[in-house]
Amino acid sequence: MNFYRSKGFWIAFAIFSPLLLIAANYGFKTMTSIYKKDLGNGVVIYADDYVKTGRWVFDCEYRRLISREPLPVPIAALERAGRLTIGKMYALSEADEKLAREVIRAVTAMPDWYKRLSYRYSFLGESSDLNSHTFDLIASHEGRKWGLEVWQEIGYDGESSFDITAEPYDPETYVDYARALQAAARSCPVPQ
Repeated sequence: MNFYRSKGFWIAFAIFSPLLLIAANYGFKTMTSIYKKDLGNGVVIYADDYVKTGRWVFDCEYRRLISREPLPVPIAALERAGRLTIGKMYALSEADEKLAREVIRAVTAMPDWYKRLSYRYSFLGESSDLNSHTFDLIASHEGRKWGLEVWQEIGYDGESSFDITAEPYDPETYVDYARALQAAARSCPVPQ
């Protein structure tokens, strides 16, 4: 009996073994994942690695990832970006959207307005990577309170782009950092 294998076998073994190991590791992770959100289009967001660090809480309902310690506002990146895009505000009526745009223009015209922002929550992308953060502030305009949200989208190159939206502020329903953290802690089948 000859136990010597051909060179071709060892080359193929060396190439396919790491690939098989990676596939098995991925399969094990997906089968044992607790903190996940199925987007319904064949994409599942996994947050187990973030939650295991103890620094994050995952919202299994909304795929929000909330830092246990509020993240700092990216002031330097906001100043570098130089401009904000006014985002779509689908939930608002046409009249409220027009007012929201006025509020955004009025608030962002004030010097250093962005220094009053506070961390709200973050999101995981389709590859389960941390790719965006949201920050908010409550502002008054013409006797009415508004919640402004600045969305920081982090590109693959590390550069950030920013969108801003506004909605009428209702203290009963507005989701700020504290409410998002509480909701996330209750949203998954296992405590975090």
